[in-house]
Amino acid sequence: MRQCLIYNGSLKFSRATYGVLLLVAILIHSQWLVLAVAILTILGAVSLKLNIPYQFHVLIFKKNSAPIHKELGELNFVAGATGLLLFVGFGFLYFNKFVDAAWVYLLIVDMMIFLACFVGFCVATLMYVFFKKLFSKK
Repeated sequence: MRQCLIYNGSLKFSRATYGVLLLVAILIHSQWLVLAVAILTILGAVSLKLNIPYQFHVLIFKKNSAPIHKELGELNFVAGATGLLLFVGFGFLYFNKFVDAAWVYLLIVDMMIFLACFVGFCVATLMYVFFKKLFSKK
């Protein structure tokens, strides 16, 4: 797969920004903020140049760290999976189905975002590695 150079600190900042925005959406019960975070995350899956918090952090702190190699497919899969999970939560909220359970679900998704940001354990990355090994040619 294609490799790309990323700034790990900027990636963590991006995830933290999405996590904080989602936490604010949960606390104020704003389904539209959930939608905005989902759209921002999906834009980050389309291209790293469209990941607005990442690009903002790179612009300011680029001189402070060295980039590392990451697989582009992994980054896109993680952002896409996160965006999809957020869209599912938004769908439940928008159509008024299981609203209380949807807020709890979004809180769990938010905890997974913070887990990936602060601890470095990302469930979507594990899924990507699993699917890559499952479907790779031998």
